[in-house]
Amino acid sequence: MLFIGALILGTLLTGAASRPPSYPTFGGEQIFIKNNDVTIHYCKYGSGPYLIFQHGFPDRETTWNDFQVSEFSKNYTVLTPTLRGFPPSSIPHDVQAYTAGAYVSDVLAILAHEHISNITFIGHDFGGAVAQQLAFNHPDRVNALVILNTPIIPVFLPLLEHDAEAQNYARYTLSYYTYEPGQPKNVSTLVENIRNTTYRAEIAEYLEDSPINGMLNFYKNNYPGPPYGRNLSADEMVQKVPSMLLWGQEEPYISPKVLDGLEKWFENGLRLVTIPHAGHWVFRDQWRRANEEIWSFLGIAGRL
Repeated sequence: MLFIGALILGTLLTGAASRPPSYPTFGGEQIFIKNNDVTIHYCKYGSGPYLIFQHGFPDRETTWNDFQVSEFSKNYTVLTPTLRGFPPSSIPHDVQAYTAGAYVSDVLAILAHEHISNITFIGHDFGGAVAQQLAFNHPDRVNALVILNTPIIPVFLPLLEHDAEAQNYARYTLSYYTYEPGQPKNVSTLVENIRNTTYRAEIAEYLEDSPINGMLNFYKNNYPGPPYGRNLSADEMVQKVPSMLLWGQEEPYISPKVLDGLEKWFENGLRLVTIPHAGHWVFRDQWRRANEEIWSFLGIAGRL
């Protein structure tokens, strides 16, 4: 759910790539582009200024379709990319293809393909980590940043390294570091915190039908695991763009201590909204409240 290490961007090569037409578009346009040798899939809806909604794990780009796409595409061009490692995007074999730079370069490839200079980025889970890294390295490309149940990187790094409670919350990641293709996926455990039973079943089926090694390579590259106690930091990572953090208060994966001391990491301030009766998928669990907060923030950010 977060990035460590330097951002190194490769040369961007974008263009249309053919794929079977059977993939559901949910009323949007289905697009495939090439970023170097990796195919990235995204769907496109509506018209107007650009909003990117980026999913995390265990999830897919359709997570936004139930409650966000139809709402925000009334006023925006909404893009919902599928992260590399998640079908129908490519699943590179090399673990090193899942660095911070690789994920961010995929977003930049989408912007290049759409011929746009900047966007507003909304990211959940490690999609929120992608959002933070993009905004930090390319603040001129990001109008505003909305992060949903994602830890703020420079706060989370030292907390995870030195706080026993944070390490206990993160114990669910331990099996990810050693996972190899062909091993049991334990899908029921992966999806257990998706509250809506219909959507939980949809994601369970998606994970059963898909390789998950590419998805878990994010953690192998970017999420610090044991041995803890190292002096990892991202002390330089101050965000310069208007930012909001939406937080479901019943978050099962991340210690609530990550909400302490956030202000100094946001040059233009941070709007922190904690939402009760919501877990990790705050934008699904309390979608009306989440959408209202996003609309409100977009109105404010547009005047900053």
